This record gives sequence, C-alpha cells and structure tokens, in this order.
Amino acid sequence: MEKSKIDEILGSLGFGLPENKIEIKAFDESFRNYQFEADETKINSEEILKNLRPKIKPTNIDFHRRTVLAAEIVFKLHKENTLGHLKLQKLIYLCQHSTQMNLHTNFLKQAMGPYDNRLMRSLDKKFRENQWFTFSSNDYLKYQPLEKVGGHREWYERYFSNELSDIDFIIEKFRKFRTRNVELIATVFACWKEIIEEKQLLNDDILIKKFYAWHPDKSKYQRQEILDTIDWMNNEGFYPSSN
Repeated sequence: MEKSKIDEILGSLGFGLPENKIEIKAFDESFRNYQFEADETKINSEEILKNLRPKIKPTNIDFHRRTVLAAEIVFKLHKENTLGHLKLQKLIYLCQHSTQMNLHTNFLKQAMGPYDNRLMRSLDKKFRENQWFTFSSNDYLKYQPLEKVGGHREWYERYFSNELSDIDFIIEKFRKFRTRNVELIATVFACWKEIIEEKQLLNDDILIKKFYAWHPDKSKYQRQEILDTIDWMNNEGFYPSSN
C-alpha cells in the first residue's frame, strides 16, 4: 500500500505508525502498561510558550535599573530601624509585581518568602561602588549613607517615570511595617499571583493552603494572621492583577 504524504512526514520524524500485523503486535506489547498520567486541566499553555521563547541576556542597564530602584527605597527608609536585607527584597518584589514593571530579578521560593540571593549581594556591592550606602547587619540602622547618597535620583526619575507614584505609595505604605509582616504580605501576594497564573479557583482556603505549602517555615504564621492579611490586602486593593 502506498504511503500518504502524512505517513512520509511522520516517518521522517520518527513517528511512523505500524503497518502490518507484526508491527501492530509489537506496538501493543510496547504500550500495554502505559498510562497517561498528565492532568490536561493543569497544562499552562502560556507558561510553556514563555519557556520556549529565547532567553534574553540582561544588559548593564537592566542591572542598573534594579540597583536604582533599590537605592530609592533605601534612600526613603534608611532611617527606619525596620529596614534590612529581607524587607528591602520584599519591597522590590512588591514594587515589581504590583506595577508589573520589567525588572531583572530571580525571586525563588525561600523560607523567608520570595527571595533572590544574588540580587542582594549585587545591590550591596553596587551601593558601595556608587558611594550611596554601606550595609552593616550589626548596626541599629542597617544602611548608612555615603558621600554620594542621593546620586541615584536622576536615574530613578528617568527609569521609572511611569511608576513613580506607585512606588512611592508602596514605600510609604510599608515604612513602619516590621520585616515579619512584610514577609507575610509578600508571600501571600506571591501565592495569590500563582493562583491567578494557574487559573485556579481563588478563595481564602486555597490561598492559605498554598501559603503553608510554600515552605515548612511558614507554619510560624497562624491561620488568623493570614486571614487578616488577606482582608487587609483586599481592603487596600493591594493584590496581583488578573490581567
């Protein structure tokens, strides 16, 4: 029997179909115990397409932009004894994802919530090089201004001209918040964002379940704390966009 064009194409790709009784029997034997276990309802086509896109290597401008954003946060909050590495990272995360800005970061699921270890080391280094701030974990105020403090401002207004009010809102909103509370809010925000991206049903129970599944360390938060945080975020309108 003459092969169709489709058969020829499939054969060339290694997907040839069995053509006689012997091949059919061999095919049946090969796949006798095969079970399809994927849940097609959980296939995220957008995520698959995103991973197929070529990775764009970050430029010096990308690294500079995130340094300038961090410098603005520290510039506004360095006199607050609540500001350290962890709170700074959470505020960068919230600024980036609540305004949907394009910022080169790699926040991973860590015990302390979304966290990027390389980002923190880079920021400390760039702050010193630019003579903006120096960081000391042993001091009451962790960030101390250096000779050229404020030198980021021109770049900040240029890079983030469309997000100035949103960033300032976040900085002021969390000015007095303790690190523990900012960690809680940022982790709820990240879980909320995941639920939206995965197109799951969103309610308090699912959000809390995902929160506790984030990392065993999240057991330090009581369920009522999380519920109160969800209520606060709803009342403030401070949650991930569904767009």
